[in-house]
Amino acid sequence: MSEFPLAHTVGHRVWSEGVEDDWGNTTSGWADPVDKLVYGWGAPQSSEPKLAGHDRDVVEVELLVPPGFDCSPRDRIVLDGIEYEVIGQPEMYSHNPFGWNPGGVVNLKAVSG
Repeated sequence: MSEFPLAHTVGHRVWSEGVEDDWGNTTSGWADPVDKLVYGWGAPQSSEPKLAGHDRDVVEVELLVPPGFDCSPRDRIVLDGIEYEVIGQPEMYSHNPFGWNPGGVVNLKAVSG
C-alpha cells in the first residue's frame, strides 16, 4: 500500500514484438494505453542534463511511481496527452536503509515522429 496519495493518472502503453496489425501481420508496436496511478512527475532538478541508458538519453521527465509500478524500456507513458518513452529500468528504492518502500522514478524522453 502506498504511503503517499496517488493523485495522478497516466496512460501506460506496453511495447511488444508480437503485435498484430489490421491485416493480421505480426509486427512490433505498442498496446493501447492502460490507466495507472502515480504520485506525479516533473523535470529533473538540476541545471546539468540527467543522462540515462547506454545511449545516454537526456531525461526530460521524471515520473514518480508507487511501489510495484511495472514498466520496461521502450514502453510509453502518456502524460496530459503527450507521449514519452521509458528510458532504462525504473529506479526503485525498495532496498533503502529505512525499512519502507517509497516507490521510485521512471525516466522519460519525449517521443518524436
